[in-house]
Parts: sequence; C-alpha cells; structure tokens
Amino acid sequence: MTERETLHVFLIGEAYDDVRPVFAVDGRDYPDEQSVRADVEAGWRALHDLRLIGEVESSAVLPETPRPRLPSWPEWRARHIERGEPIGVRPRPDGSPGPAGQEELRRWLEQAKPWLDAQLAAAAAAVPGARVVRTREPAVHRIGPGSVVPAEERFRLDAGYLAVPPAGAGPDAALLPVADWLRANGWAVAAPEESPSYVTFSATFSQYTMSVAWNRRDRALNLSGSSPEVDTTTFDPQGGSGDAAHV
Repeated sequence: MTERETLHVFLIGEAYDDVRPVFAVDGRDYPDEQSVRADVEAGWRALHDLRLIGEVESSAVLPETPRPRLPSWPEWRARHIERGEPIGVRPRPDGSPGPAGQEELRRWLEQAKPWLDAQLAAAAAAVPGARVVRTREPAVHRIGPGSVVPAEERFRLDAGYLAVPPAGAGPDAALLPVADWLRANGWAVAAPEESPSYVTFSATFSQYTMSVAWNRRDRALNLSGSSPEVDTTTFDPQGGSGDAAHV
C-alpha cells in the first residue's frame, strides 16, 4: 500500500475515547508520495501545536473507493487555523494537576464494583433452584461526552445477572424471593409493573438502583444494577456535594 493508495482520517476530541473525524488526507488527491506524507505530518504538527487530543486512522483506498465526506487538510487548515473559526473542542490544559477528589473518585468506583456485583449475584441466587449467570461484568462508564476538564466528567458503574429458574416456574416464583431478599438487605422495592412481555420492578439502595425483569417468553429473570452517577466534585470536601453512596 503506497501513500497515494492511502486515506488518512484525522479525529479530534476532548478525551482519547471520544474523538470524531474532522478532516482527511486522501492520497488520491496528491501527485506523489512525498506530498502526501508532508500533509500528514503538517496535520499532526498542527494538532500538537494547538494542544488538541487527536488520532489518525489510515486505510487503503482504490480509485473507485467513495470519497470521504470530510474537508481536506488544506480546507480545514484555512477554515480553523488561518481564519480562526471555532474548532469545537478545547485544548488540553498546560500541565495542570488533577482536580481535588480525583483519587477518591477512582477508589470509590473500584470499591463499588465488588459490592454491586455481590448484591446482584445474591439477589439472583435467591430464586430457588435457579441457574445464575453473570451477563455484564461490573464496569465503569463515562456518562456524557469526554472533557479536557476532568471535573466535568461523570461516571457510573453498571453490572448484570440472569437467573433461570427450574422449568415450569412462573413470575411469582422468581420475583417474590428476589424482592424479599432485597428488602431484607436494606433495598427499597417498588411495586411490580406488568406488560405483555415482562413483569418488572425496581429497587433502590442509597442512590444505587436495580431493575428486575421477568421475561415471559424466555421464562428467565434479568437483574441489572447501577451505581449513582459521580464525579470529582462528589468527593471534593471544598466544593463537592458529598452525596455519593459510600460502601
């Protein structure tokens, strides 16, 4: 694959896992290999000088491959560097320290993982004779877009389990033992709701939530749990709300 058979798509954002394509260097637009490499290097240099989080995705193209619906590097440069039109993302701060509460946030999320996982596993195991399967490993997810300002990012922990009771068991045989276990362990359990496909109820514990759903077709119980949404201000004694549930 030569440079003239390569499409380079540049992506930028405010977090490395939250970038979007903004311009392209398409080798088919250039007379020789050197000019392609020169524009790729110029694009990288510009992102570095602007302190933008970015990456490039390179792929092979044929003459008949559809053109990307993106501005070329010269077009993007003219618009955003020469004319100064807003780029749409903020640059990385100059070596500023992390916000207060960042380490406490990380520790809290790590501690919350096994707690939430154990609660879901025990609730699922309350169904008599059920086969219990973890369907979602406890994992932390950012809620909303990435940000170059860590204090603006919010996170939540999610996990899930499946309980398959013995053949012939109905919704009451699965739902009632789970609801009883949750109440006995401090969860507030809402009244069940029914639809043609499901019987469900929700439960809360100190801002944690759990959804319990009996699938009428599969005759199985799905349990999904989530932590409260938290950010660094939750754990910053100087400016945080301090209202997250600690376990």
